[in-house]
Amino acid sequence: MARLLCALFVLLCATARAIKIVCVGDSITYGSTASDPSKTAYPAWLLQSALAGSNHEVLNYGVSGATMMKEGDKPYWKEPEFDEAMASEADVVLIQLGTNDAKSYQWNEEAYVSAYAEMINGFVTQASGSPKIYISIPPPLYTDGVYEMDQEIINERLPVLLPAIAASNTNVTGVVDVFSAMGGADLSKYELFCNLQSCDECHPNDMGYSLMASVFYKAFSSRKRV
Repeated sequence: MARLLCALFVLLCATARAIKIVCVGDSITYGSTASDPSKTAYPAWLLQSALAGSNHEVLNYGVSGATMMKEGDKPYWKEPEFDEAMASEADVVLIQLGTNDAKSYQWNEEAYVSAYAEMINGFVTQASGSPKIYISIPPPLYTDGVYEMDQEIINERLPVLLPAIAASNTNVTGVVDVFSAMGGADLSKYELFCNLQSCDECHPNDMGYSLMASVFYKAFSSRKRV
């Protein structure tokens, strides 16, 4: 009998569905400037290090250049990755969008807030399953005007705006403060963006992506829900 119960337990563990984490975002999620996005973008680090050996699956649906705003120059809404994320049966959704919205020629705060709320609610009401939603404050921009991005919007406005979006929406499980971990308003961690592997004032290097994974993991583990 004991052997039968043991065998049944092993079978149940082997067939249990992995907890699925879906990463929605732009080039910072995709892993631009990573030495190998499939291995060193933050979703890959999250699976290979922080969640190593656990029953998790992490899917990277980052799209370079994507915006949250539907009126942006490359709306995430119109990308196939958005449809794939919605159909993924995610248990957890990480959203990090806003860096490209903050380009000086297109920023519209009202449109950004509206689209963000719609995406959050859409993942809860329309996606397969009822995932927990985490929204992330993106990394700081280390030089104003890089990729036509407005440093004031990214470094001053988004860190205030995103917690406010979360506070007004009961579908948000938590806010992940990647911004502060990556140097914040003081821009104190340039080494996470510029070293011999990669040097970019917007996109992290491998070391920076690794830290991002750690920050996301700490957000999960503090909630003890993932």
